[in-house]
Amino acid sequence: MNKIILTLASTIIICGCLVYAKTTNDNTLDFMKAFQNCEQFSSVDVIDVDGISSKVSKDIIGWDGYTCRYQEIIEFKDLGFKSKVNCKFSGEQVREIYGVMFEESEKAKKNPEKYKNMTLDQAQKSPVLKVWNKYLGDSSVCKIEM
Repeated sequence: MNKIILTLASTIIICGCLVYAKTTNDNTLDFMKAFQNCEQFSSVDVIDVDGISSKVSKDIIGWDGYTCRYQEIIEFKDLGFKSKVNCKFSGEQVREIYGVMFEESEKAKKNPEKYKNMTLDQAQKSPVLKVWNKYLGDSSVCKIEM
């Protein structure tokens, strides 16, 4: 069960990060710009993936010495589940994650229909999910509380 919830949580991260996965009140480009420079940023979004709704609070806290502090709280109300992700990214990791998000957002601008109603299966194959999972799975970078 925890693996399924972790997969859902990481899928929510990708959906929250991609410019094409959101509604018209989207602030994804603002998030990406802030993440690129590790500038303070906060947002709260409601995201639906394959009929599973979640509330996602994202906070870029800023630089703490040589690491970029990031926190995300994900709530699955229908499942009665909440998780908190706390990450400390190096400058190199920030550049890598931002680069993948930027590249995918450029692809989405050229073909928005492909990304508009992304399914869980499609999200799991995304390069953005892969780069985020790389660090979510590294306890020296991200800590996940369930």
